[in-house]
Amino acid sequence: MAAVILAAGPAAADVLAGAFGNDVGCAGVRLGYQDSDDYVVLTADGIETYGSGCQFAQRLTTAPGTLLLSSTCFAEGEEGTTTDVVKVINKGGDGFFVTIPGLEEIGPLKSCS
Repeated sequence: MAAVILAAGPAAADVLAGAFGNDVGCAGVRLGYQDSDDYVVLTADGIETYGSGCQFAQRLTTAPGTLLLSSTCFAEGEEGTTTDVVKVINKGGDGFFVTIPGLEEIGPLKSCS
C-alpha cells in the first residue's frame, strides 16, 4: 500500500512569507503591475521576471538556508514549459538568491514590505 502525502499551500510557504524582489520588482508589487525588463519578484508560489518565470510545484529538499524546488518554468519567446529544479538560498541580511538551471544567479531579492 502506497502512502500519498499532500501538502496544502505553496511549496515554499513556510520560508517565503510575502513578496521579495529587486527595487523594480518591489515597486511593481506596490503598483500592481510590471513595466520594466528589470522586474524580479519571488514569492512562495514562484519567481517572476518581466518575460519569464517558474511556478514552484514541490519542495524536494530543505537544508538550513537552502530550498530545492521542482518547478514549471517558462520563457518569453519559447514554446511550452520546462520542468527544472530551482535553488533558493536565504543569505540572511543579504537577501534571497535564486538559481534556475542555465541562467545566472538572480539576487539579491529583499522583502517588499
